[in-house]
Amino acid sequence: MSSPDSAHVKSRIRTEMRSLLSGIGFPELIEKSGRLSEAFFDWAEENRTEFGGRFLVSFCPFENEPQINIEKEFRGEPYRAAYVRIEDWTSRRMSAREARRDLPDLWEILEEGRVSVDQPRADQPLCVPDSIAAILVPGLAFDGDFQRLGRGAGFYDRFLKEHPSALRIGVSFDEQRISTLPVEDFDEPVDMLLTDRGLFYSKSYGEWRIRGKIEKRQNPR
Repeated sequence: MSSPDSAHVKSRIRTEMRSLLSGIGFPELIEKSGRLSEAFFDWAEENRTEFGGRFLVSFCPFENEPQINIEKEFRGEPYRAAYVRIEDWTSRRMSAREARRDLPDLWEILEEGRVSVDQPRADQPLCVPDSIAAILVPGLAFDGDFQRLGRGAGFYDRFLKEHPSALRIGVSFDEQRISTLPVEDFDEPVDMLLTDRGLFYSKSYGEWRIRGKIEKRQNPR
C-alpha cells in the first residue's frame, strides 16, 4: 500500500531525474551509453556459463535513457536475446518475447496516449520463466540498497514478481544513483546495477553466480 509521504517523495525524485536526463546532450548520451554497453558485454562474456544459452530479456529505451545494446555486430552472444512486450496496458501486464533488434520485421510500435514503444510482435515466441537467465531493468533512480524507482505505472514490479529466479540487472547512468529511496510493499529491488561508471552487486548476485538462478530472494541490504 502506498503512503502519502512515500508517494510525495517518489514524485519529487521522478521530477528531478527526468530533468537530469533531459539535460544530457545527445553526444554525451551516446558516449555514456557506449561505455555502459561495453561493460555489459564484458560482464556477459565472463558469465557465459551461468547463461547457458538461456534468454537475456532487455527493453527498448526511451530517447533519454541509456541506449543499452545487447546484440553484438557479428552475433555470438552467450545468451538468446529477448525483449519485453506490453500485453495489456490497463492491467500493466508484460511478457518476454524472443526477438533481435537487427531483425526489424519482428517488431511493431505500440501507441498509447503520448507513449510510443517499440516492442516484439505478438507472434514472436514467448519466453517461459525457467528459460530466462537475466532481465535488464530500466529505472529513473536506484539506491545503495538496490531499490528501484520506475516511472510509476508498475509494469516492471509486476513483471519481476512473475520471474523471481531471474537475475535482475538495473540499468542507469551513474548520476541516477542516489543514497536512499522510499520503499513500499509492491516495490521490487534489483540484484545488481549496470552504469556507465561500473557495476555494483548485491548479496543475491552471488547465488546466481553459483546456481544460475535465485531460488530464494533475500533482502538485498
